[in-house]
Amino acid sequence: MQTEVQKNRTETEEMEKIDLIGWMQDYLSCLKQFWLQFLLVVVIVVGLVVSYYEFLYEPVYSAKITYAASGTEYMTVNSDVAKRLSMSIRILGANEEFKEDLLAAVDGDIKGVTTGDFSVTSTNTEESNFFSVTLKTGHASLANPLLEAFEEVYPKWVSKSNGTVELQIVDKAMSTGSPINPSGTSTAIFRGLLAGVVVCVIIATIYLLGVQTVRRESDMKKLTSARCMSCIPEVITKKRSKNKKPKILITNKRMDWGFKQTILMIQSRLQQQMLRAGDKVLLVTSTIPEEGKTMTSVNLALAFALDGKKVALLDGDLRKPSIGEMLGVPEGPGLTEYFAGKKKAEEICIMKNKIAFYQGGMKKGKVSSLINEEKMRALIEELKAQYDIVLIDAAPAYAFSDASILSSYAERVLYVVRADKAQLREIQNGISSFDESGKLIGYVINRDTGDFAARSDHSYGYGRYGKYSRYSRYGKYGRYGKYQKYRKYAELDEESMNTEDTL
Repeated sequence: MQTEVQKNRTETEEMEKIDLIGWMQDYLSCLKQFWLQFLLVVVIVVGLVVSYYEFLYEPVYSAKITYAASGTEYMTVNSDVAKRLSMSIRILGANEEFKEDLLAAVDGDIKGVTTGDFSVTSTNTEESNFFSVTLKTGHASLANPLLEAFEEVYPKWVSKSNGTVELQIVDKAMSTGSPINPSGTSTAIFRGLLAGVVVCVIIATIYLLGVQTVRRESDMKKLTSARCMSCIPEVITKKRSKNKKPKILITNKRMDWGFKQTILMIQSRLQQQMLRAGDKVLLVTSTIPEEGKTMTSVNLALAFALDGKKVALLDGDLRKPSIGEMLGVPEGPGLTEYFAGKKKAEEICIMKNKIAFYQGGMKKGKVSSLINEEKMRALIEELKAQYDIVLIDAAPAYAFSDASILSSYAERVLYVVRADKAQLREIQNGISSFDESGKLIGYVINRDTGDFAARSDHSYGYGRYGKYSRYSRYGKYGRYGKYQKYRKYAELDEESMNTEDTL
């Protein structure tokens, strides 16, 4: 019992550790994604803090005079006199009549100056007959005249209240014209920077708490018990010309090595599971547009072909057929013409890269209105007899019902989830029917960066899908290099990959 409790505690601590690491990754990636916005926030906060302190700042100028008090020949008595005189300054400093006498004795223009514009304080040195008087004011030109006036007026007031006391001026420290309390701009900037960082952390926390998307594999485990086939990494592609869009294909020799290996890994795992069950027809779909399902379908078809398998690839996304564009095949008759009886199956089949490709067709629309059930079943049975694997690229499952309709002709379903794209509730809604039917073979996480995935505005994309046009941009693939150190151990023959520079 104790061992079991200890085991549970260890597992809990490990999960908390993982969550902490995940949150740190999310914060760092969020900072990387929104660094410009965060920088702007910090600048604004620093500006506000500095402005606040500058608004409250009041410069103070001071002048100081030190007296030696004597009235007897005994030092002890003189130190007591100095202490008493120092304490009496506090009373005089609050005496309006005394302060008015000071202003009256000031030599110069004191227009607008009141008794509240300056203060008089005093300190004395213990066991000595010295005491110092400090005059402070907010007017730079008033400090020294006030000191001169004090030197003239103070002895008269002392003689009234303390009798005969001899005061000797020991030192005079005139105002230099600089305030004794610097504005502290550097301190205000530091405080502003600190406050800006805190504000950014709060904003990032609120943002991350509000994000309900898949950021890592553990997020998908909350939605399904299906297997994660792999996480397809982000890779950078560069346009070779202004009009030509880069093709994310494993046959492209410029494609990232880690990306190729991930696709080959997914293909290998799918092949093992499907061969074991005797399945041949695999439907590939996603939750919403722009998650990479078509890219995954095409690359899996290429991977199966490279492995020596006979592959058939159907563009079942009849709303927005796009496989032809990826493979460099011009638009022409396809499945919709076959269903309408205008073309035979062999007439719409195009061999490309050792793949039997069936286009979506010229007519586009809802699957339910275009598909001919009898012809579709006949085509699938014919393809199963001729090919080792049949791949069907379907429309997004949450956005449309097309994928559910086509899944009745498939034996297995592979679900593509793009990191930080669809909402968790959307994914759950889209994947649930395949999970419940037992056809879900697994899922892949596309554009995985190992942390909080960054969005992009580069448009090599899916195009518009009606009300889902907010998902219309595909975005760029970022570099993924963690596989590079293993490259020398891989048995990958680049020359045998049937590379086409035009892809």
